[in-house]
Amino acid sequence: MTKPDFSFDWTISPTTPDDFFTNTFEKKHMVIRRNDPSYYQSLLSFADIDTVVSTMGLSVPEIQVTKAGSGITPPDYSYDSGFIDPVRVSQLFAGGATVILSGLHERLPKLAQYCRALEHALSSRVQTNIYMTPPGSQGFNAHYDNHDVIVLQVEGTKEWRIYDTPVELPLNTQAFDPHNVEVGAETDRFVLEPGDMCYVPRGVAHDAVATDQVSLHITTGLMMRTWADLMVEAVNIMAHEDPAFRRALPPGLANSDFDASAHLGTFQDLMQRLVEKAPAGKLLDSFKMDFLNNRMPRVPGQMTQVARLETLTTTSQVGARPHLIFDVVRHVDDATQISIICQGAEVMLPAFTEPSVRHCLTTPEFVLADMPGELDDAGKLVLVKRLVREGMMQAL
Repeated sequence: MTKPDFSFDWTISPTTPDDFFTNTFEKKHMVIRRNDPSYYQSLLSFADIDTVVSTMGLSVPEIQVTKAGSGITPPDYSYDSGFIDPVRVSQLFAGGATVILSGLHERLPKLAQYCRALEHALSSRVQTNIYMTPPGSQGFNAHYDNHDVIVLQVEGTKEWRIYDTPVELPLNTQAFDPHNVEVGAETDRFVLEPGDMCYVPRGVAHDAVATDQVSLHITTGLMMRTWADLMVEAVNIMAHEDPAFRRALPPGLANSDFDASAHLGTFQDLMQRLVEKAPAGKLLDSFKMDFLNNRMPRVPGQMTQVARLETLTTTSQVGARPHLIFDVVRHVDDATQISIICQGAEVMLPAFTEPSVRHCLTTPEFVLADMPGELDDAGKLVLVKRLVREGMMQAL
């Protein structure tokens, strides 16, 4: 059996990324049935959750215990210090409450690898919530999320119900309000078995109830940036460059006799300036750089990797860190230099190393001496050692 790489392709298989982004993403929910109970079990297990809850000294809000209609609150399972009482959490779970673990990818390396793989495919931050639900229990009533979710059913089964879409693709400021939002009629119902997955776009109302088995599933939130984010930044840039955007709104606009129609031409003129002059390409590039510069390194075994550098030779097997996201920038003011932007760092190297650098950062495994480019063997060793120290490569 091939060891899973926790990639996005693996996550949604047999659906392909092209099919998913063309036909499903932000359009409709999707269910994948596999008839393979072990498919996601290498990623997470009940034993993992037991260890995390019982021994890792969690605190609120890393963990939430909830039961629809029960009124359970953090003081019911945590101390004044904020640390949880694992004994009390276990008792509440046995009594029918759902245990939710937020951000567990920051504690478990396999979940971290899975999230890094999704970040690589989406160019977006992602986060996990782990739901462990007793038989017949329900953690939350019907609601929608303001981010898309991918649900991986790890163990047990859970029945999902899909309703209408009260708000299509809601913003963060359009969070679900149970007092003012009707979830609408049920449009689909299905049971996720171990190894199944589903995707639910933001805004699609849903709920889920465990069946006659304890359910363990991973909900991954996709924290995508939107065109609205880009437009807001475009207006901000234009306001700094063009005084027309900085002029005051018409005096007296709050008066009852104010005629708004007399000023619509000004608004339309500003919109036209935005269309003609806003630097859309540069803005997209700045969003890319913001993502690269704020993507923290996740480098298992890095201290061991650095310690092994003295034994590295031209016959050594080396390769790029999995799911690496980077950009190679050529310097306009100095053609002899390039910069690698990766994991919040900038590494400057001679420009002639670019073909070798790109090979090193995109190839999972190769013999060091086989690196393409103009470097001699000594230069290849120097480059690989530098990239290993920076957490971008590893000796295999």
